[in-house]
Amino acid sequence: MADKIIEDVEVLDVKDMERNQRERRNEESSTDSEESSGGERQKGAPVIWKALSIIVALVAAAYTASPIDAVPDAIPVLGWLDDVGFVLMAALNVYQQFAKNQNSTMVKLVRYTKWMLVALIALAAVVVGGLITLIIHLIVQT
Repeated sequence: MADKIIEDVEVLDVKDMERNQRERRNEESSTDSEESSGGERQKGAPVIWKALSIIVALVAAAYTASPIDAVPDAIPVLGWLDDVGFVLMAALNVYQQFAKNQNSTMVKLVRYTKWMLVALIALAAVVVGGLITLIIHLIVQT
């Protein structure tokens, strides 16, 4: 009998078996590529995240232009670093949200860099706030 049953699939000959295996591999690889790209070609982040990134960029620009800062610009280096940090963080956020391929290595690197900047800005705010509190405390005690 020329018909064989292999893995619950009827195979008439070796060529049919090889063709069935190729078709299964092609189906699996096309399913994997669709899942990794979200079923369609990605065109960046959702619109809401793009809009929020624009708003954050505008707030960062307003913060930089404003004379009221978390760290006053009169303090030579620290006063300028917070402004640069906010603008850089906002620019990285805009790039991240508008990148076409959200799974690319560059977007992941930008995301991690952005969050490192956020952490450094928060740490700097805590340090400067602590120094100001210490100075006020020393002045009040005397």
